[in-house]
Amino acid sequence: MKLAFDCSGHFAQLEALAARYADRQRDLADLCLIRMSELFPDHPVITVDREDFQGYRRNKREVIPIICPPER
Repeated sequence: MKLAFDCSGHFAQLEALAARYADRQRDLADLCLIRMSELFPDHPVITVDREDFQGYRRNKREVIPIICPPER
């Protein structure tokens, strides 16, 4: 499986996500991962940003499944 994500095809969705999470310290990488989780819902997001991704939602309401390192 080859996963490729080109931001240029998703500007409107990324802009909407940026507006939705304007009160958070999100970056383009986070927004792209949220968008990819909407496009590929069967795959979890692998991240070290547990706190951020526990607050993000795909498709406005769905919890994003994540894989994180164990908490210390």
